[in-house]
Amino acid sequence: MLNYFNIKMINIIDNKSVSKNEILKIMVSNMVENSDLISDKNIFYKEVLEREKVGTTGIGMGVAIPHARTEVVKDIVVSVALLKRPVNFDSLDGEKVKIVILVGAPKGESKKYLELLSSLAKIFRDKKIRESILESTTTECLIEAIAEIG
Repeated sequence: MLNYFNIKMINIIDNKSVSKNEILKIMVSNMVENSDLISDKNIFYKEVLEREKVGTTGIGMGVAIPHARTEVVKDIVVSVALLKRPVNFDSLDGEKVKIVILVGAPKGESKKYLELLSSLAKIFRDKKIRESILESTTTECLIEAIAEIG
């Protein structure tokens, strides 16, 4: 499922006491640096933050799936980050987040966008998948763990 989409950044972020917004800013910057699918970094970041205001994207179990549909994204793009230190995403279960999957999509991609978000939520409910990702100690291990998802 994930291989179908443009995964532009798989990274371990060595965050030292940074907030949810700072993590999102780092991830947006990484997406822009590694893709030509986002035409305006600042607008995309602002749209992601606006979506966070609507309701938490922390789905629980240490996972967050922040996302936004916006005119400045040309095609669906995904970034995955493993945080060395958990960050508060106001998750429904109160657990801090260590796995962040940032999704950007063009305004007109509602069906694929919603299917992807639904699939990601199902995938990351699987304890084995989460543990495989959380056990990654290098970016290479993290890439392998993500690749095994399919």
